[in-house]
Amino acid sequence: MTAAVPSGIEATANSATSVLRTLLLCDLVESTALVERLGDQPAAELIRRHDRFARALMLEHGGREIDKTDGFLLMFDRPIRAVAFALAYQRGLVELGAKEKVNLAARVGIHIGEVVIWENVPVDVQRGAKQTEVEGLVKPVAARLMQLALPGQILLSGVAYDIAHRAEGELGAKFVNVRWRTHGRYRFKGVPEPVPVFEVGEEGVAPLKPPPWTSKAHRETPIWRRPIAVGLQVLALILLIGVPFFYLTRPAPAIAFASRDWVVVGDLKNLTGDKAFDDSLQAAFRVGLEQSRYVNVVPDLQVRGSLKRMERDATTSVDRAVGSEIAMREGARALVLPTIAEIGGRVRLTAEIVDPTTQTSVYSDSVDGSSEDSVLPTMDTLLKKMRERLGESLGSIGETSAPLEQVTTKNLDALKAYSLGLRSMADGKGGEAISLFNQAVALDPTFAQAYLYLGNIYYTTGQRAKAYTFVSQATQHLDRLSARERLSAEGYAAFFRKPADMREKWSVYARLYPDGMSGQQNLAVVLWWFDNALKDSAEQFRVVADSRHPRRGYAWMSLGDVELGLGDFDGARKSYAKAREVGAPQLYLDPLNLPIAERDYKAADEALAREDTHKFPAFEVEKEMRTASLELSRGRLDAARAATVRAADLAAKSGLEASRQRARLADVAIALALDEKDARAQLTHFIDDEIKRAAGAAAAFDYSSYANLALAAQLALRHSEQAAATRVLATLKPLVENSAYFNLEQLYRTAACEVRITGDAQAAVGCLEALLSDRSYYQTRVALLYAYRAAGDNEKARATARWLAEHRDRAVSEWVDQFAAQVPNLLASDDALVSAAELSAKTGHDADAARLLQQFAAAWPNPEGEPPLLRRARALEKASGGLRKEN
Repeated sequence: MTAAVPSGIEATANSATSVLRTLLLCDLVESTALVERLGDQPAAELIRRHDRFARALMLEHGGREIDKTDGFLLMFDRPIRAVAFALAYQRGLVELGAKEKVNLAARVGIHIGEVVIWENVPVDVQRGAKQTEVEGLVKPVAARLMQLALPGQILLSGVAYDIAHRAEGELGAKFVNVRWRTHGRYRFKGVPEPVPVFEVGEEGVAPLKPPPWTSKAHRETPIWRRPIAVGLQVLALILLIGVPFFYLTRPAPAIAFASRDWVVVGDLKNLTGDKAFDDSLQAAFRVGLEQSRYVNVVPDLQVRGSLKRMERDATTSVDRAVGSEIAMREGARALVLPTIAEIGGRVRLTAEIVDPTTQTSVYSDSVDGSSEDSVLPTMDTLLKKMRERLGESLGSIGETSAPLEQVTTKNLDALKAYSLGLRSMADGKGGEAISLFNQAVALDPTFAQAYLYLGNIYYTTGQRAKAYTFVSQATQHLDRLSARERLSAEGYAAFFRKPADMREKWSVYARLYPDGMSGQQNLAVVLWWFDNALKDSAEQFRVVADSRHPRRGYAWMSLGDVELGLGDFDGARKSYAKAREVGAPQLYLDPLNLPIAERDYKAADEALAREDTHKFPAFEVEKEMRTASLELSRGRLDAARAATVRAADLAAKSGLEASRQRARLADVAIALALDEKDARAQLTHFIDDEIKRAAGAAAAFDYSSYANLALAAQLALRHSEQAAATRVLATLKPLVENSAYFNLEQLYRTAACEVRITGDAQAAVGCLEALLSDRSYYQTRVALLYAYRAAGDNEKARATARWLAEHRDRAVSEWVDQFAAQVPNLLASDDALVSAAELSAKTGHDADAARLLQQFAAAWPNPEGEPPLLRRARALEKASGGLRKEN
């Protein structure tokens, strides 16, 4: 059985593609002895039965057979699928052995990483070649794990364990007795770095104990736990050989550099007089060094931030003195000073490694190139030397490095535009960054890194179709990306698939590049945006926020929203302040959420006035939407509507369709709250437009219409537009049910439960209560309030109304596709305050009703006109005669 080539490979004859895949190697224990014991024919029949059941399991679990001997070499797209196969395989071996009355056992090793795959041409296959070839360091590591395993044992590398263990729930009830064990770090022959070894297995099937050392693998143990005799022998050998060797080859002064230590890259000194080398070679040098998983480079944005704290201009040259001070401030171990010069008609590149504590050069290496065309290959050679100087192994350098011409561009003008684009992006000048990155790809249409940044900008501003176009361009040129950037590209591509794929890709990135922080940041975003898992999301955001990463401002900003949603006002206040301190761009003007939630209108006005949009359309729209939220929070619903209209117009002029529809939804919600004559007609018109947009949502990778429609259905139900709501739910059901998007499914199910209120209010209550969890959206409880009231359960309705009124933190900070629910949530929050007063009066809690009405009066100190909610509050106060206070 040979499965189809998995999506993402699609190799052609003689082409080689580098992809991230999971490899599994399994081997039957003592297969030769089995043949001797049973005889050739019976043994062959048993092996055939074994192969048939193993191949059936491969098909069930999405495995692809690459090679076959006494066992199999299999490839999977995800580690959890490999684990599921291995568990079923070991269980099946026990059952097959019992049936055949022989002892059958296998060793299994699983590892994940970059592999190179290609398809052999048909002629070679006819001559005996395998159809598909797979190579890469993943293969020998999986083989070493398999060889180390005991009979019946499944061993995983640390990376495979991390990802598979996170997805353990996908194993289902079939494997209820699965246990996970850690066995420490092993050094494998031929593998440059130690490998953390883990085991997964079922009780009664797997050994679940550490495998013994072999000639090709030994476990790392502290020196104090090793036998004394061995220690003495090693010490004697060191004294015998090491002392004379030291005096013969004593090195120059060195830096105590270790894996994952940081370096500052100073400004490249251009002594050639050729301006083409300015900025471009600086960017290339950084990209080349950032390929390493051994060396961490202090990002340029962080360097500029340090200059600011040193009260120096951002354009200050980072030379020996300045760079050393920055390195000391940022905790970097070394400063690297690159230089390019022309010597005798040849180009010479030099890199000095400087000890920042003394500003002395510890190492200096130079490499000559023949011409300008040879600069980037020459820089590759120089970077290899430098990384060796810092202690990186040759195996690691070879594994993580690709030629600079390949992973950047040969076009120095394109490289310069890219470098300037990064600078503009860091400054929050999105429009300028887009122009520069577009210039870079115009000069080099295969410049994959520039495409990635374009995709990043468009995705974060809600322009998903454009983002997909640019990310697709990048993934079409994976060979033009470093190993690190390939993982990043695959992570961004996963944003156009299911959340499970997003979580897995960014988990891999976080595991392989723990100091890069992109993995943790994007994993946190996925948990927040798509899963509404606030606690888990906050945990990941804190990792980034507490790091030295220069873009940690984004993490602080998002952490503020998540903490606000968790009710941690003080934490949110500190996080928002920290975001501004380290220089986070505006994006969604999130710091305004806090004073809106607290109803601190003076602070909100001051914060809004301070926001600088840099004339970037997406930020301009956001400013109007936050203005709308602020105005309606204090009862100025007409002013809020005016802001939503301005937002919709700005979005329309800039082609921001998702933002325009979000503004229209907010406008309709406010019109309904004002009970305007044409509000229901506006709602119907909005629903018509969004149903049309929903038809193209999958192609545009923009599911905002789904969220908007679910919210619109809830508005329709609460304003007696049952037919409109039913039409929306009929549209959404095939699109959203079982979509694997928790956020979309939860919103749809809330509306689907709420629609049942008119027919069977008690059934609607049960349906909505089943949706409640710490991941529930605010509107689920809003619907539950209506259901309780319809079912006549005034006490539960009162408790729910109080919860809604008290949790404005959730109402304002909840992420539903670009904060689309913020205006409907805030309207519901104020409505709940009056509803709680009404229900308190109805159930005899007059003092509570009086206090709630006072809170409402304070919330709306100077309302515009007399909207329906204000009339309800005044009518309740009048009907109750001021509401007597309870003892």
